[in-house]
Amino acid sequence: MHRVLSFFIILSLGLCSCKKDPTDPAACSTNWAEDVQAEIADLSNASAAYGANPSTETCSAYKAAYQDYIDALKPFLKCSAWTATQKADLQAAIDDAENDLSTLCDE
Repeated sequence: MHRVLSFFIILSLGLCSCKKDPTDPAACSTNWAEDVQAEIADLSNASAAYGANPSTETCSAYKAAYQDYIDALKPFLKCSAWTATQKADLQAAIDDAENDLSTLCDE
């Protein structure tokens, strides 16, 4: 359950957008959800597949999709338009999600 909470925390943080400035190397997209749309879809599909058939193979795919999603979020930690609090909240959610990966399918 904790990993689901972490997922939604990360997702809700994404609703905060960053300014797109081509001269700012730490700028991020104004449409966060669009930037990680593929990773969100892959994570959702992998979660559903594991729920329908909890096997070693589907667990591995679920963990890989979750890690890909986390990795897609990490660049947002460098967003120059985000406040220090927003970045700290995102980092905490990423840390929690990464900790959950080791026990993701152990239920």
